[in-house]
Amino acid sequence: LKLEGISADARAICIESWRARALHEHQSSCVFSRLLPQLIEAEASIEYKTVVLRAAMDEIRHAALCMQVVSYLGGEPVIEASLATEVLPEHTSRTPRERALRNVIFASCMSETISASLLAEEREVTTEPRIRRVVEQLSADEILHAKLGWALLEEWLPQLSDDEKEGLGRYLPLAFGVIEAKMLNAMPVGTPLPDALRSELRNLGAMDGSDAREILYAVLEGVIAPRMDELGLPGTRAWSERKTS
Repeated sequence: LKLEGISADARAICIESWRARALHEHQSSCVFSRLLPQLIEAEASIEYKTVVLRAAMDEIRHAALCMQVVSYLGGEPVIEASLATEVLPEHTSRTPRERALRNVIFASCMSETISASLLAEEREVTTEPRIRRVVEQLSADEILHAKLGWALLEEWLPQLSDDEKEGLGRYLPLAFGVIEAKMLNAMPVGTPLPDALRSELRNLGAMDGSDAREILYAVLEGVIAPRMDELGLPGTRAWSERKTS
């Protein structure tokens, strides 16, 4: 695929897609940076604190890479949106370990596992060389970010009290419901695109919303919920009982 050969529609859609991704990466950086104080309070080992800080730095770099793609596609590397982000839920009635784990589950085990799976698919279908290199960089980092949460959860769960474990179990339906709603909002589905345009978008690292949603549910139902079950948390039940508030 030669960049000058793409259609105006594909170019416009891809520019907005990569702008949106840059905004998401910036927001993710804020999430990981705010996780660090919680991990410190929960007395996490230096390895986890180091990785979560690296993840925050990775996401800032990802935002810059995404804006480079916007420029490469001929767009202005500007986002007309507020970069302000919400503070992490504090879960003040719970212990420091449970508070930290709740946010790690949402930000890493759920969000980053989904992102890693989406990027794995995009890595397979993106053919434009320069954009493919960016997708490969994002993919490698997101895999590490997801592993952070699963490793911490596996290490800490046996150390938790029954009350802490029960608290995590009560939290999971909310976590599943909110991540589902958040991801669906980022994956709009409109009028089905012509096959030729859809192919162009895939070549440029921009997945159609319907394809992204298919991967989303495959990961939530087939990866995240069962993994929670394996670790001793009610993942499958929480997914079936998910709620947004």
